[in-house]
Amino acid sequence: MQQHEIEGVGSSLLTQLSEQTDIAADDRLQTGANSPENRARAHDDAAHNPERPNDTVTIQLKLRGDHIVRDHKAAARLSDRHAVASFELKSPSLYTKQRDAAARQRISRYNPASQEGVIPGTLHPLRWAALLAIAVPIMLAAAYGISKFDGNDALAHTYLRSLRYLVAAEFVAFIVIALVGFDYERRARAREAAQFHPPGRLVDIGGYRLHLYCTGSGGPTVILEHGHRATYLDWFRVQPETAKFTRVCSYDRAGYGWSDRSPKDRVPSVMAEELHTLLIAAGEKPPYVLVGHSFGALDTVMFAHKFPGEVAGLVLVDGARPESLRQIPLRGRLWVRMMEITMPFGLPRWRGWCEGGPAEIAAEKAVHSCRSQYLTTIQQEDSNFPQTAAEMRGISSLRNIPLVVIARDPGRGQNPAAETRNIQRQRESATLSTNSVFIVAEGSGHDVPLARPDLIVKAVQDLIRPLAQAGNRGTP
Repeated sequence: MQQHEIEGVGSSLLTQLSEQTDIAADDRLQTGANSPENRARAHDDAAHNPERPNDTVTIQLKLRGDHIVRDHKAAARLSDRHAVASFELKSPSLYTKQRDAAARQRISRYNPASQEGVIPGTLHPLRWAALLAIAVPIMLAAAYGISKFDGNDALAHTYLRSLRYLVAAEFVAFIVIALVGFDYERRARAREAAQFHPPGRLVDIGGYRLHLYCTGSGGPTVILEHGHRATYLDWFRVQPETAKFTRVCSYDRAGYGWSDRSPKDRVPSVMAEELHTLLIAAGEKPPYVLVGHSFGALDTVMFAHKFPGEVAGLVLVDGARPESLRQIPLRGRLWVRMMEITMPFGLPRWRGWCEGGPAEIAAEKAVHSCRSQYLTTIQQEDSNFPQTAAEMRGISSLRNIPLVVIARDPGRGQNPAAETRNIQRQRESATLSTNSVFIVAEGSGHDVPLARPDLIVKAVQDLIRPLAQAGNRGTP
């Protein structure tokens, strides 16, 4: 039985369930689809060997809807309607078998190439309670109107009285729950403040501070720029390895991680200026090798455009392109807004909506994503996508700045057309410089810094090596 990562999609926010919880040892689940063990076994799976239809594989699951994760210490059980210890798929069937034989749960949108499927979600009891709290008063109001229309004043009066009592009771319950949630969130933040502290410096750049975390020594200094909805933590597998041969700094853009919010627009031109001001204020000396992942690639390209004399090289890691920036659908915007409003009352924290990430950083990642300013910053960056795209379309060339473009593995995606477009866009990014290299991160999806940090580290080494050799030749 081949074993793969379990991923969870909680409502509309991605939650890496396999990375934020432990899996029971007897389930023998490999909690990392990109681990060497899984990459080595991938070609022996039934999906890669259709002539073996009776082979059993444990596939990568994406859970849509509400799924509760319990026992964070040792055993993960994904439960709501379905308490799942292990899902097994017998190819070519689209049905799973639960180890406890409690039920069969249909998997929809199964992709044999990537061994991924989607399990339809279920309504959490909290949502049932909310639906009832809304539906019952509506029903009573309708009953009152019907009774009044029929001339049955006595019955209408009974319905009206019941409606008033119910609304009053719900209002009191709402206030009590809000107060309890507010206290729960306050206590949680106090615990986090005592437990977690920024590993780097908070540097003032003109009335607000940005978090800069530098390690290692030597030069040129490598600057790591995280993606959209992320923090410096995304580089936790890249920075330690890079620090072994040069100085490397990761930082939190304004509004993310440990950094303060910025009063300025969230567009690449502004964010590149903020990074430049940060490096000067922190005493970091150019030249820099800039590494940008996803949305962060736009900021690094803008930095190289505005300050070409201070850039020794660029590494764009599955970077965003102007044409890939699209406004989030209304449902997604409403969800983020709801999270922001309910954050002070502890609902997202209690429901686990702001958790996720590899086990090594999951706790601190939750600290940052369970804050209203994080969600506010997401909305600000999203709302500025049109301006961001317009700015980036104005940059057609970075001349001969050394450039490495790393693209995700198109074989990891579920949409071949979308993966083809992405590869084309990444190749277009490589044309920004006349001195560029294009690499595909085999075995990795979009999160290359987590799945293939080795490729990023090697790309940085390859950029730095000629500079170090030139410096040595120039030393008397």
